[in-house]
Amino acid sequence: MAKSKNYVISETGEFPPQYKVLHLDEDGIYRPIFGPDPDLEDAERKCAEMNGERARNDKGQLIGDDPSTPDINEAYVGGKKPTKKKTTKKTTAKKKTVAKK
Repeated sequence: MAKSKNYVISETGEFPPQYKVLHLDEDGIYRPIFGPDPDLEDAERKCAEMNGERARNDKGQLIGDDPSTPDINEAYVGGKKPTKKKTTKKTTAKKKTVAKK
């Protein structure tokens, strides 16, 4: 199953073009979090950073983290590892035992 991206880039439709990064909320509505920005590369970088995309080299291979820099994670675009969503633990209903006569 593919990971869904909660952040997308939107163009305002004006001239000169302006780009915004939008976040998909739980209610299904996209809300702006970055922009408007006239530079598409800035908007793409911010969107990739927010989605937690892995950094790649010129050949398209994944880049690993450099242990000599503990404050920056080179393995991700933007230098920060995305936070994991907390999952709620599902409880299973216990079966009732019926006493036999």
